[in-house]
Amino acid sequence: MIKKSIFTMLFLAVMGWVSAQSLQFEWDGHVYEEGETVVCNSPNEWGEYLLDMQLRNLTGQDLNVLVEKEVIEDLDGVMNYFCWGNCFSPTVIVSPNPVPVAANSVTIEGALSFHAMFDDDVFGKVQVKYSAYDERHPDDAVTINVVFHKSGEGVHEVAAVRFGQAYPNPASSVVNFDYNVNSSDKASVSIYNLLGQEVMNLPINTLQDRLSFSVSDLNDGIYFCNLFVNGCALKTEKFVVKK
Repeated sequence: MIKKSIFTMLFLAVMGWVSAQSLQFEWDGHVYEEGETVVCNSPNEWGEYLLDMQLRNLTGQDLNVLVEKEVIEDLDGVMNYFCWGNCFSPTVIVSPNPVPVAANSVTIEGALSFHAMFDDDVFGKVQVKYSAYDERHPDDAVTINVVFHKSGEGVHEVAAVRFGQAYPNPASSVVNFDYNVNSSDKASVSIYNLLGQEVMNLPINTLQDRLSFSVSDLNDGIYFCNLFVNGCALKTEKFVVKK
């Protein structure tokens, strides 16, 4: 009877250890429950829907962590991607290389983030499930659902401004944008890379209708061109540099 009781306690202890999660999603001290849904409905200054996140290692050993995405609900005209150490193209489902997370520690701000870019005329919701796990134990994953929501409210406020898609796209030497901005407005464009870093800022001549600039100083990859009118970010277009 005593042996049976000892075995039972050991079995329960082992099962408790196995079922305990090794990682948890959190941000600035707020802990997200396993499988929790978070709505991201406010774009940042360059029109991107972005949710910063952190991962906490709940174990006493270092973990080599992979992040994986699964698109649950999608829309044409929406590009979603994530950053985990580095930022990856929308076609990447699992981060190519694990990122070490030290025992009993939380990742620094900026290491992990989830992103969605909507075309100007696209509105609605995109839902993506993100999972994080130690590369040795993919079954011990923590998950979070992110809903990126772009509302159509206020569209009439920018209807007078036209900012066309990039061409050629991909661009190897020069990229062009056609636009129509009131001559009395003050306009400019900022170019951002996937890390959200501004790599170029160009004035807009409101008396003309085309912006052309060289991409010779830009590395291959995805970029976002954001139109500012009178200090407000109104339009965002994306383009690819491939030399």
